Amino acid sequence: MTEGEGQFYSVQVGDSTFTVLRRYQQLRAIGSGAQGIVCSALDIVLEIPVAVKKLSRPFQNQTHAKRAYRELVLLKCVNHKNIIRLLNVFTPQKSLEEFQDLYLVMELMDASLCQVIHMDLDHERMSYLLYQILCGIRHLHSAGIIHRVRCSLLQGYYR
Repeated sequence: MTEGEGQFYSVQVGDSTFTVLRRYQQLRAIGSGAQGIVCSALDIVLEIPVAVKKLSRPFQNQTHAKRAYRELVLLKCVNHKNIIRLLNVFTPQKSLEEFQDLYLVMELMDASLCQVIHMDLDHERMSYLLYQILCGIRHLHSAGIIHRVRCSLLQGYYR
């Protein structure tokens, strides 16, 4: 999705420079992982908080390319209330030769699953959370998609 020239600005977020559409303001780092860095931002067009994920050099090798493509296709295709929604995708580069970064804009959640797992939740809240997760996973499985949760706390349960 392109919005025209001059629609981008750069901002330093931690150790990374985000070059994003002007509609995304007030970027703040909220997490990072194997695939990229995630910031919260305010979408001043839709007037909602969003998450902006920067994938740096997503096509540097075959493994990164497959992961980036898989994430993009799945987020674009899956539509369910218990699965995060993709709102926008863009790159600030103007040509394939310059292409370095891909940005995914998604709904902003209050916390990541790993953060929630570390919370001291009562039985009722834990049951509700588990039900929501299972509804999302059921939808994915009905579409032939298998989701793998990576969280150090969960990994400890399966050893």
